[in-house]
Amino acid sequence: MHACWKETDPQAKQGEMAHFNKDIGLAGAALMVFAFFADVGADLGLTLTGPLFSL
Repeated sequence: MHACWKETDPQAKQGEMAHFNKDIGLAGAALMVFAFFADVGADLGLTLTGPLFSL
């Protein structure tokens, strides 16, 4: 994680804030993918391929 709240330089703080927001967005996307494929036994609806994993 990028600790944007610890920076004192405004330009460095802006860069760290951009990276922090990117990290939060990637974590949210990972949670969405996990939630989508958590129950592979159920019907996945309209998908182009089958499930990633078969249990």
